[in-house]
Amino acid sequence: MQTLADLTTWPADAEGVHRGAIADGWGQGRAAFGGYVASAAVRAAAAHAPADRPLRSALVHFVAPALVGPAAARVEVLRDGGSMTHVQTRIEQDGRPVCVVLAVFGAARPTRVPVAAPAPPEVPPPDGLGEMPFARGIVPDFIQHYALRWTVPHVPYAGGAVPHVQGWLRARAGAPVHAADLLALVDTWPPPVMALADRPAPGSTVTWQVNLVRDLPPEGAPGDAWWLFDGRTTHAEGGHADCTGALWDAAGNLVATSRQLVAEFTGR
Repeated sequence: MQTLADLTTWPADAEGVHRGAIADGWGQGRAAFGGYVASAAVRAAAAHAPADRPLRSALVHFVAPALVGPAAARVEVLRDGGSMTHVQTRIEQDGRPVCVVLAVFGAARPTRVPVAAPAPPEVPPPDGLGEMPFARGIVPDFIQHYALRWTVPHVPYAGGAVPHVQGWLRARAGAPVHAADLLALVDTWPPPVMALADRPAPGSTVTWQVNLVRDLPPEGAPGDAWWLFDGRTTHAEGGHADCTGALWDAAGNLVATSRQLVAEFTGR
């Protein structure tokens, strides 16, 4: 099984354009899994930033559906300062943008105002929970690459009363987890607003920001480790929902936070 890193590490050509492809089997409705596309963009951006500056933030704009087939990542370093590097990556197919990512890479520095991260919610350990089965045609194709174990009873399209998703997850490939892989882990969970829907309905992320608040080891986090995600809906109206999320490692350390604008079509 090819890992996400294998599939989203695109080599640069003589003009500096990173070229690769959106692989089959990673679909999310009619488009490719957003975490896959964002991972490719961040990996291309990282190739143009100093190695001692880890990813701090990625602001993702999903402009159009990314489809299976050839793709290109055009990278522009907007600024390379004394401690931070700002990079823009534009993912294109057939010469048109499908995703634009603004990534910030920054070196660590001393601080006089540290603030402790919030503790994870109290949930059962993953070993005692059942795993969500992969049912082709019912759940998105990309779910086959991840193991998900829910820790709350309200799940998408069950007509619940709480716009909330939560659970443990890990990639099935078992490869080391790096910063770009964290974006995919955060995006694996469905928008929490969909827990209110009483039947399947289309939905897609429009904009999405992920902030990495804890550095991973240079060799990456263990590939077999579980990660806990908690996603909530702040507000939903007019077919758009504002959603937040947080990702903790198995030791209870907050690793990433997320905020996304979701377009939902439950009113059709």
